[in-house]
Amino acid sequence: MKFHEYFESNADAFPERTAATFDGKSVVYGELDALAERHRAALVGHGARPGDRVVLYAELSAEAVAAVIGILKAGCVVVTTHPSFDRRKLVHQAREADAAFLVTDRPDVFEGVFDETPLDAVLPLGGGPEAEPLLRRRPPAVPRSDDAGIPLEGELAALFYTSGSSSAPKGVAVSHGNMVAAFEAVTSYQANTADDVVLTFTPIGSDFGFHNVMMPLAFGGRVVACRALPEDPRALIDLVDRERVTGIHAFPPVLARLCGLDDLHRYEVPSLRYVSSSGQRLPVEHIRRLRDAFPRVLIHSMYGLTECKRVAYLPPDEIDRHPDSVGRPLPGVRAHIVGDDGRPVTEPGAVGELAVAGDLVMQGYWRRPELTRRVIRRDVLGESRLLLTGDLFRRDRDGLLYWVARRDEVFARSVFKVDPHEVEARIRELPGVADCAVVPVADDSAGSVPVACVVPRDRAGVGEREVIDHCAERLDWHMVPARVVFHRRLPLTASGKTDRRALARALEESGRDGAKGGAR
Repeated sequence: MKFHEYFESNADAFPERTAATFDGKSVVYGELDALAERHRAALVGHGARPGDRVVLYAELSAEAVAAVIGILKAGCVVVTTHPSFDRRKLVHQAREADAAFLVTDRPDVFEGVFDETPLDAVLPLGGGPEAEPLLRRRPPAVPRSDDAGIPLEGELAALFYTSGSSSAPKGVAVSHGNMVAAFEAVTSYQANTADDVVLTFTPIGSDFGFHNVMMPLAFGGRVVACRALPEDPRALIDLVDRERVTGIHAFPPVLARLCGLDDLHRYEVPSLRYVSSSGQRLPVEHIRRLRDAFPRVLIHSMYGLTECKRVAYLPPDEIDRHPDSVGRPLPGVRAHIVGDDGRPVTEPGAVGELAVAGDLVMQGYWRRPELTRRVIRRDVLGESRLLLTGDLFRRDRDGLLYWVARRDEVFARSVFKVDPHEVEARIRELPGVADCAVVPVADDSAGSVPVACVVPRDRAGVGEREVIDHCAERLDWHMVPARVVFHRRLPLTASGKTDRRALARALEESGRDGAKGGAR
């Protein structure tokens, strides 16, 4: 079964049921399916072939989601982009994907993009088969190849572009089989039903946002999607109550906004059944605050990555005993911890790189065979395909997995290794801290030093000396922040994660400006 066929079955079964609410505007299943069919017909009518890559560049809306479904209906491959992308990024992605079509609601950018890419046509978002292309190449570009450059097991559904820890974006090739396996696994452990109303703020340009919108439509529920996170966390609570939300799917920075409220325990959210978090480790202090404020709400702490949608999951009834764990591998997912030599790390508590196998593992990186071979090892540890995640993990005697750090986020202060997440965990112990991130900043004598970027809790105060002293009492000297910088909120990436690079750049720039001005 193909992923979009779950939605089609729901549209046939209950066309008048509300499917989605986008920034307060609702659409029913039948209407959304009709919009999707118009997009399918437009693509096919303008020459789209099965396997063609179609770039979607649009703000989150019913029309954008219908375009995703229409692209899949046409047998094409969805290439997701974030609506904040500038022309340079959009051109790179269209070229990299060797895309045939661009579907957009952004007339301010498409003309320049068209001239620098192999696109055959630019189609208006929401336009049907009768709508003229915004731009069309006559004759079409030279015949494009459908060769992915990597072995494929099943029909491709999407390319999710991610920069990861490198500056060069790469297309994560995901098949319909990958999507269906992820859908069945995630909705099973979350016990999703057609009665669920899922709230998300993540744009569909990322795989997390894509699945947050598409999975509720696949299980017959309703998705409430907003383009922007409310400035005031109280407005988020009001939204949950007003829309009768049963599940929040969010990265930890979104939940950090809630946890920054001193009076969080005073709010009631009777409809809310669960909170689901992935992408980054959910801080223990945030788990405790959510549990104290909403003891009836289930918290699903889990781990996944773009290259393998979901790997591990901690049952909510274990979260009070193991709040720092991401649980055990999902059924059908096999997890190994390996050392630098590629051999298994079997001692409980020992740290190594997590490697995973199973039906959720991506096909590879689009037309990047060498990079794919580096991260997907074949015929090792009894697995035909084993994905190296780039994340450091440990496993306890009960088989529970614990995320330690990204390999590329651990840095050296002199000759000593600094794990920023360990420092952050200590800083979050302070009652006046709502959120924090620790990043390396260049230092002439030590190479790099940790700097803590701290968001104070609502109406609570915390000072630099308090943060440094707290860390000095609990951490080795090299882990103690060299300084503390306070923020109203931490910057986020396009997909909604804490943007550590932006923080590091800002600190380096402020340091250079200070040096120019003679300040030290």
